[in-house]
Amino acid sequence: MRVSGLIAFFLLFASASQAQSVIAAVTDAASFAPRVAPGGLATIFGSGLANTTAQASGLPLPQTLAGATVLVNNSPVALFYASPTQINFQVPSGLAAGIASLFVTVGGGNSLPFRFLVSNAAPGIFQDTSSHAIAQNASAGYSLNTTKNPAASGSVVVVYLTGQGTVDNPVPDGTATPNSPLATAKATPSATIGGVNAPVQFLGLTPGFVGLAQANIQVPSMPSGDYPLVITAGSFLSASATISVSGSGTPPPSFLKPIGQVNFSNDPASSVAIAGNVTYVCGANQITIVDTSSASNPVLVGSFGAADLAGNGGKCVLSTGTSAPILVDIVGPPNTPSFVVYNVINPAGPTKVGQISPAQFNFFADLTFVGTIGFSSTSWFEFDGFSNITAQHGDFVSFDFSGLLPQLVSAMVPTTQPGSNTFNPRPNALALPPSFGLVYVASTTATGNNTNGNAALDVIDVSNVQNMQAVARATVSSSAIFLGFAYDNTLLFLTGNTTGFRNPGVPDFNIAGNLTLTTMNISNVRNPVPIATVATNVATTGTFAVAPFGSSIFAIANNPPASDVGGPGSLMMVDARNAKSPALYPVLSQFGLSGIAAVNGFLLVPTVHGLTIYKFAVP
Repeated sequence: MRVSGLIAFFLLFASASQAQSVIAAVTDAASFAPRVAPGGLATIFGSGLANTTAQASGLPLPQTLAGATVLVNNSPVALFYASPTQINFQVPSGLAAGIASLFVTVGGGNSLPFRFLVSNAAPGIFQDTSSHAIAQNASAGYSLNTTKNPAASGSVVVVYLTGQGTVDNPVPDGTATPNSPLATAKATPSATIGGVNAPVQFLGLTPGFVGLAQANIQVPSMPSGDYPLVITAGSFLSASATISVSGSGTPPPSFLKPIGQVNFSNDPASSVAIAGNVTYVCGANQITIVDTSSASNPVLVGSFGAADLAGNGGKCVLSTGTSAPILVDIVGPPNTPSFVVYNVINPAGPTKVGQISPAQFNFFADLTFVGTIGFSSTSWFEFDGFSNITAQHGDFVSFDFSGLLPQLVSAMVPTTQPGSNTFNPRPNALALPPSFGLVYVASTTATGNNTNGNAALDVIDVSNVQNMQAVARATVSSSAIFLGFAYDNTLLFLTGNTTGFRNPGVPDFNIAGNLTLTTMNISNVRNPVPIATVATNVATTGTFAVAPFGSSIFAIANNPPASDVGGPGSLMMVDARNAKSPALYPVLSQFGLSGIAAVNGFLLVPTVHGLTIYKFAVP
């Protein structure tokens, strides 16, 4: 194993201000993901963290740099680099998984304690400013892997990362890994390149370095191109980084090109609403306002709603059919939800109209508008003391927003018509244009304590909002539940899963199967006809966000798999121009990737790091 001087571990910031130490975030030092692993490399972001800027000049690493000391669970740790705005340190190798606490002491004063997540493993791939993995082509003199210098199919790339977890030959903190014996990760490794399995020959610490890990990965046989690389250690996934491959065959289509980005601290799950040139990124703790009048240069405007959301927001929708445009956020907790309504006639300066908790109903999954009427579906279940689901529920409810604050109009009454009962979960709803008077609802035939149903699409006639009626149900047997959808002219595209909610819910009730892709013909909008369903190998706990581009091509956001529910979500493209055989193409994986929105040929994608804008084009 060889390492050259190609690896730049850290961003260097040189600010000369000194103030009380304030910690804003603790992340891994490679992908800046919001979790770390014992023995790995981590970064503290904040202000007033050190007196000056300094790097460690030798080994073992010091515990004080530039006047700063970091204490994790009250014990000092080894430091690589310190500046007023950033400190890079090694996570103690003996630290237990769970929530840990650290503080910084500098100039005789201490910062407030900061709690952060420690996982058994937390793989983070080092990457350059273009998100390309820091990797070497082993069969080409260990040269740097780049778009112009790809790795041949079948060859080995050495990828540098951190967060591999415990190793079989532990190395004392702050000291370099020896050449012998090798320190191999105990966690079972795996990797994919462009969604294709890529065998991992070695995962462990890199000799000669402190806390740095490497994965020796064999490139699978695939066409030339740049692909997302994801590394898994045990059950924990990395965010993706680009790797370049040289091979034979037709390269995959490239639908998206990143053109703009704005950085801000965002929550692990968020949704997007767009009002002209202003975009709202709705997280659990706040709603961030971004000026997107220039797609290549989005500008952070500010944030609002922290006191209203109180950590329970994240799902919002815009309505322009009301007397004034409004942004409505569904605020939890789920069993006692409320609608918070903001007047956005001035998009950059929203004003709160009010907050109402709808009587009788809870566990709202969404909100979709036809004019002044908002339609919402619910999705929930009951369980006993042994985590066994005993009943499943899903209402369909309408609210009148003509006065801006919602007033309950009606709920669909169960009848003998298929799709009308309230004993199936309804995790999503989508209103068609007002002239149709219809709402599609994603559902399943699973009911009671049986979660092994078939995916179902319910067609609801809402032309008489006082008396909403189920008029049809379309089902497919190769999917257990529908979760997200979008339409393009006469094509309806639906995402689902091969399994329903886990029953019994051990260790949780998450959906634990694989993504499914379904197409339906909606030439007759009241009678959708299934065309095809494809079960993929993509494990996910849900795919609720689907964005159409108007050309039978869709973007989807997959939640993390059940094996790593706190891990990164993934962005993928689906080409459904051949409706009988929709094709799936992975784009990237990143923490906080859950809600997306397409508008005017652009795709807006929030993550924990902020908002990225992509330009869409049909290749």
